Amino acid sequence: MKKILFLLIAAHGASSAFAQTADPNVNADSARTSFVNDSIQNSLDSMKSRIWAADSFLSRWVLDVNGLAGVLTHDITQANTFPNYTNGIKLNTGKLKFTNGMSYGGDIQLGYFFGNKAHFGVGTGFMYLYQTGDLTLDQFNVQYQSVDSRGNTFRQLITANRPVVEKLEITNMNIPLMLKYKNRFTKRIGFNMDLGILYNLQLTNVYKTNASFDYEAIYKYVPSTNGTDVAVYDNETNPSVNSLLITKDAINRLNNGNNVADTFNFHRNVRGRNVGLNQEPDKKDGSTSYTQGSVGFMAQPSLSIFFSDRVALNLGVYYMYQPFTNSAKSGYRLTDKVGEYTSVTSSVTSNIAQSYGGNLGLRYYLHKLKDSDGDGIPDKKDKCPNDSGALALQGCPDKDGDGIIDMEDSCVDVAGLPKFNGCPDTDGDEIPDKDDACPTKAGPLMFKGCPDSDGDYIPDREDDCPTVAGLPKFKGCPDTDGDGLPDKEDKCPNEYGPASNGGCPLPPPPPSKEKTERPDISTPILFDVNKTTINAVSFPVLETAIYELNEDVSSFIVIDGYTDNTGREAYNKVLSTRRANAVKAYLTTRGINGKRLQAVGHGINDPIADNSTIEGRAKNRRVIMSLKHGRGK
Repeated sequence: MKKILFLLIAAHGASSAFAQTADPNVNADSARTSFVNDSIQNSLDSMKSRIWAADSFLSRWVLDVNGLAGVLTHDITQANTFPNYTNGIKLNTGKLKFTNGMSYGGDIQLGYFFGNKAHFGVGTGFMYLYQTGDLTLDQFNVQYQSVDSRGNTFRQLITANRPVVEKLEITNMNIPLMLKYKNRFTKRIGFNMDLGILYNLQLTNVYKTNASFDYEAIYKYVPSTNGTDVAVYDNETNPSVNSLLITKDAINRLNNGNNVADTFNFHRNVRGRNVGLNQEPDKKDGSTSYTQGSVGFMAQPSLSIFFSDRVALNLGVYYMYQPFTNSAKSGYRLTDKVGEYTSVTSSVTSNIAQSYGGNLGLRYYLHKLKDSDGDGIPDKKDKCPNDSGALALQGCPDKDGDGIIDMEDSCVDVAGLPKFNGCPDTDGDEIPDKDDACPTKAGPLMFKGCPDSDGDYIPDREDDCPTVAGLPKFKGCPDTDGDGLPDKEDKCPNEYGPASNGGCPLPPPPPSKEKTERPDISTPILFDVNKTTINAVSFPVLETAIYELNEDVSSFIVIDGYTDNTGREAYNKVLSTRRANAVKAYLTTRGINGKRLQAVGHGINDPIADNSTIEGRAKNRRVIMSLKHGRGK
């Protein structure tokens, strides 16, 4: 993520810098500052726009409830039932066709997502489907050897008066075993894909038929050894002229079209023969079940619309493939006796069922991850779980918006650069403003970022004569005659003389006055909140330090910096060091060798007052100087 941030800063910054420097009216320093701020802001905006893509911020456990509706097709294979018709001739058992198939139902699944990004998971549950459709059998017509109720062998003819249709209501129950994928693109939109197998628990067909049949018979009689006629099976394609034809055509011819049905009823009811016209089954409905379980396949992509981090609506489509096998009923015949009927589903040996359509569902994220600071980032992903922040900053606050979290930002109140721990460099001299005595003018590090126009190694801001090389003790002004008085104040710049006489020679000066009483060197030097600037009231203490060091060349000073307890401990440690260094820097500018000064930061340690009060905290924001002896320059 940091690499992406820097690349975005560089790419955007290049175009910004070109646009700004191309205008001669734009100041170079302001252009540089604008470049940095714009780059940081644009990079952060880019990352913040993807805060809702973090699926790992959601519960790993989900409950999916889906409703399904679609089209159903069946590719059916029937058993070869010809051998079931004894000595059959002119057999046409028809071919099954499935039409008007529809599928309705739903499933409920419990899922779990794993991995750092929580994109992939697994799930299982229960699926119930209610399916409908029509099974149609066309042109059923068979002729075969049979025996009537009186034991006479004859030729049975059975013809369907119309296509045999079974209206099916199918109960289909399954256990889904799914591989799940999810990806949340924005706060409101995501994508899901469920892909896996379906283990079928039950497939039951409840049917209702419109079947109607004509049952006809042909009896052939031959003499027996005892002189009586015996009925035998007439298996000739064209029946023998001596055969008794109980067929619709034959009775029509015999009766001239009159009382045909009555004649068939007489033969059935009186003669015990299996004949009749337009005979419907005694029972027109029933059910069959496939006895062997199957393993199918299902794919279910959907678009997620998030109502919240706990609930999402899933809109999508599905495709389902289920192969079923079945043991066809032994000796299966669609019908044999008048009024009998066996469902066409009992002749099926295999069935490829496919369904496709739409799904509408809800996904419940079963629990909410702990988010102590309420920033939308769960504690286990939050670098600062008790301080609200953005995802791009690992959940940590960034008060100044520079893309550097406050706990790692040495300048939390102003936007800066990563290389300077969040502090700005307004003049671009590679010295952060907090350490730059001249933050708006470029200068070398040795002068804390201030320029030195006359090259006398005294920065212009401390140089009373910035255009003429001079001496540090005269704030950069020259002393041509070496009388200790700078030329600008020396009435006789080329003659040695005391300052009391304007640098001109005089008789010996009168005795010096008594030494002015000086404050104790250990008097605390106090600072304002979050500041390192030395207040004017502390200058006398610093002058005492300079005096003591000049009096004893073997002495040195230890400078201890402290803060109050406001803010983070790590930041206060840095702030106390900066305050100690500020005092050290002042003394070195007054001619004290830096080797005789030791600056140490102690942070919030060793308070001298109560940090719970404003007055106490003001006393604790301090630097204490201690004079030591025994070490020379």
